[in-house]
Amino acid sequence: MDINIGNINALTTRVNLAFNKYIETVDTHYQPFTMVVPSSAGENLYPRLMELPGFREWFGQRVVHRIGEEGRISVANRTFEQTFSIRREDIEDDQMGFLTPIVQQLASDAASLPDKLIFELLENGHKNRGMDGQYFFDPDHEAYDQTGTLTAFSNIMRPASGEATTAAWYLFNTRQPMKPMIFQNRRKFVIQARTQLQQGNVFNGNEFVWGADGRCAAGYGLHNFAFRSTAPLTAENLGKAIGQMQAQYRRDGTPYNTRPDMIFVPTSLEGPARQLIEKDFLPTLAPDGKTYVTGSNPWSRTAKLVVCPYLNPLAVSE
Repeated sequence: MDINIGNINALTTRVNLAFNKYIETVDTHYQPFTMVVPSSAGENLYPRLMELPGFREWFGQRVVHRIGEEGRISVANRTFEQTFSIRREDIEDDQMGFLTPIVQQLASDAASLPDKLIFELLENGHKNRGMDGQYFFDPDHEAYDQTGTLTAFSNIMRPASGEATTAAWYLFNTRQPMKPMIFQNRRKFVIQARTQLQQGNVFNGNEFVWGADGRCAAGYGLHNFAFRSTAPLTAENLGKAIGQMQAQYRRDGTPYNTRPDMIFVPTSLEGPARQLIEKDFLPTLAPDGKTYVTGSNPWSRTAKLVVCPYLNPLAVSE
């Protein structure tokens, strides 16, 4: 290909088109349990996302629940980039069959970055503080019982005595407007070219450069709608986890409707997860306590299963 302004502009148009088309086709995992929030500054300030207590019969003056009076957290935006170059000789000699796949990979990486950020936070939620000052996954969150009495709520399960530690698996309630995680988008990812022939990298380095960049960040939302377990993924433990998530009430004692509808597992737990979620029957311990018989599966299709490559497939001691 002749190296001239017209041909290079046409090549840049081709690159932009490949990037913009592919970035819209990438499958991601974070959206169901994540609030996507616009951002217009270097950081976003979030009030403590307290639970509203529910409607009451109106007597006297309104009771105003002032959001944000109990402290705020900030989530600072970060800038990300990825850049590649092609030698001038490769363009001159039409050795560019690899260009479109490279640009598409760049688009895929940009579209998948929210997954990377969200799941990194999720996997460290037992070590990082959430909005209430506790670890995001913690056995001692402030909560209420059926009588409106202050109590503790646990959204984490560890192996019982005699059980082995497994890779972490997660339950989410995604039906509520508020979500467990936050993704804030400051500047969307776009691809840009440095292809001027008479200066810069082409003149000095004999190469054409393209790069994509954007600004974004991730943070923790409401812990009430997420649950982490490193106990074995069995019918008994799944039942306990679902029960713990559902044992949440508003301040007036009404149920909070936090039954999970999605389960996320790493690739190493795909087998037991599919057995629990997708099969109608399970091996059940017989009355003699020694043998197993086929029994109905109470957890069949109770939640949508997602096998997520961003989750650590290895058991990690906590």
